Amino acid sequence: MTDTTITVREYEAAEKDLEAAGSRRGIAIHAAITVAVSVALVVINVVVASQFPWSPFPVVGMGIGLLVHYLFGVRWLERSVEGHQREIERHAIDLRTAGRTPA
Repeated sequence: MTDTTITVREYEAAEKDLEAAGSRRGIAIHAAITVAVSVALVVINVVVASQFPWSPFPVVGMGIGLLVHYLFGVRWLERSVEGHQREIERHAIDLRTAGRTPA
């Protein structure tokens, strides 16, 4: 029988790894959808309403959304997960100090 007990540090590392994998998957999906919708909007703009080039406006907006997703979901993810882990540790200490155990 194998020991399934893990340390807090192993748990934290596994949480960071899972969050990073999910975030990479999410940003890839977001990027693919952004590209597909952007291409469709440009085609619609050129074919149906070529009098005014309006498609850059939503394309730039979606690009900004993708950039924000990248920043928070990839670039600053580790900082976010570590902050969440510290918050949980503080809460656990507060519970212990109050003589309560987590439910």
